Amino acid sequence: MQQNKCPNCGATIFSIPPVAKDQLKVNVDCEYCGSQFTISNPAYRPEPVVNTTINTFTATYTHTNAATQSGNSGWKNAPDWQHKVTRFLGYFVGWLLLPLVIGCWIGSFRDPAGLPYLVSIMLTGFVFFFILLARASSRELRKRKNEGR
Repeated sequence: MQQNKCPNCGATIFSIPPVAKDQLKVNVDCEYCGSQFTISNPAYRPEPVVNTTINTFTATYTHTNAATQSGNSGWKNAPDWQHKVTRFLGYFVGWLLLPLVIGCWIGSFRDPAGLPYLVSIMLTGFVFFFILLARASSRELRKRKNEGR
């Protein structure tokens, strides 16, 4: 039990109103003269300080479009000689296999059990792929020629 003296009348005050332990100061009313004064809380206990370290990771990402940079790999950025080789081989292989595809379709219609339609469809797609690849390279070469590159 803590004793405190009233600064106004000097009376000894034995009772302190109940307060929380985290409150540093207490307001006390004198029972004799009615004055109010502040004293330190005898039950005050500061909250313990906990040192915590939080590791943070910051990452910065930069997006660049590879098609807009010169010298990068990519179909549109390929050199002229690669487009010329692609154009030649695409037309050569496409037109070379065209009679084979026509023969497969004729064989599929004459004897469906001997040659399935799936083989004819796959070969047709293969020929179209080569011809369309050659046409795309031709267009790219034409575009470069018109731009003056």
